[in-house]
Amino acid sequence: MIAALLAVFLALARAAAAEQALEFRVAGSSVSAAPLSALEKALPARDIVLDKSEFAQGRAKHYRAFALRDVLDFAYGKRWLSSEYSDVSFIALDGYAAVGPLTKASEDGGWLAFKDLDVPSGWEPVGSHKADPGPFFVVWTGTTQTTASQYPWPWQVAALNLVRFEDQYPKTVPRGAAADSAARRGFALFKGRCFRCHAVNGEGGKIGPDLNEPMSVTAYRSKRMVKEFIREPSKYRRTYMPDHRDLSDRDLENLWRYFHWLDGHRPKGDGW
Repeated sequence: MIAALLAVFLALARAAAAEQALEFRVAGSSVSAAPLSALEKALPARDIVLDKSEFAQGRAKHYRAFALRDVLDFAYGKRWLSSEYSDVSFIALDGYAAVGPLTKASEDGGWLAFKDLDVPSGWEPVGSHKADPGPFFVVWTGTTQTTASQYPWPWQVAALNLVRFEDQYPKTVPRGAAADSAARRGFALFKGRCFRCHAVNGEGGKIGPDLNEPMSVTAYRSKRMVKEFIREPSKYRRTYMPDHRDLSDRDLENLWRYFHWLDGHRPKGDGW
C-alpha cells in the first residue's frame, strides 16, 4: 500500500515538474511565473492557422494559442502599455532572446502558441534545423507579420522580459547620431533583424560573433564583403545566419554606417 502511494506521489511530482512555467520579468528582474495550467484557467485560448508558414516549408500549421496581448495583460496589467517600456524580450530555454517592439506586440495577429494541433503529441519540429518549438512558440497570423518585417518568431520561450531598450542595452545605441542619420537607420535594422543573434559591445545575442568587440567588423572586412555576407551568408558558408535577400542596397549601407559609427565611438572603460 505504501509503495503504491509512493508511486502515485512520484508520478504527480514528475508531472508537476514537467509542466513548464512561463516566467515574467521587468528590466531583467523576475516578478512572477505561471504554469500552463494557470494560464489556461485565466486566459481565453483559440485554435489558430498559419497559412504557408515560413517555419514549416510553406505548409499551413495549426496551433492552440493565447493572444499575445492577453498574456501581457495577465503578466503586467496595463503597465506594458505605458511609455516607460519600449520592447518585450522573449527568452528561450537556452538563453536566446528575441526582442520586439511593444507596438508590434499590441497588434492583432500576435499569439503565444502552447500546443501543436497537427500532431498527436508534442510538437512538429520547425525551421531548417528542426527545432522543437515547445513549451511556447511566438507566432503571427498577419500576412505582413514576418521575420522580414522584424516580427519576432522565437520558439522554446521560457520567459518574457519587459524592457526599455535603450536602458537595457545602452551600448548598442548610437547616442549622439542624428535621428535621421544612416547610423540611426542602421541601428533600427540591427535591432530588428540582427540583435537576437549578434551583439555589439558585449550586448545582444550570443549565437553569432560580437560585431564591434574586440574589433569592429568594418576594420577587417571590406564594405563590399560585409554587405554581400549580410545579404547572402549561405553563399559563403554553412551557418545558422539566414539570408537577407530582401534588404536593399540602402539598408545594407545603413547597417555598415551603424557598425562604422560604433567603431568610432567606443566606450571608455566600463562606460561611454
